[in-house]
Amino acid sequence: MVTVFVEHSAGRLGALDAALAASDFVAAAEAAHTLKGSSRQLGLTVLADACLAVEQASKKGDAAGAKTHLAAVHASYTAAKEILSAATA
Repeated sequence: MVTVFVEHSAGRLGALDAALAASDFVAAAEAAHTLKGSSRQLGLTVLADACLAVEQASKKGDAAGAKTHLAAVHASYTAAKEILSAATA
C-alpha cells in the first residue's frame, strides 16, 4: 500500500494543482478527495485533513481558500513522502 501511494500520489497532487490552476473546482474536489482517502488509509492525518480543507473549499467554489489549503497539502505531502520513501527503502 505504501509503495502504491508513493508511486501514484504525485500524479494525484499534479491533477489537483492543474484543476485549481484552471479553476475547475469539480475536478479539484475530486482530486483532493482521492488523495485524502489514500492518505487516511496510511494514517497520514495531517495530509488528509489538508486535502479535506481543499475539497471543501473547492466544493464551495472558494478559489482563495482552496489555494491557501493547497500550500498545506504540498507541505504535508512532502514530509509524508520523505518518511514513506525512507520506510520502503
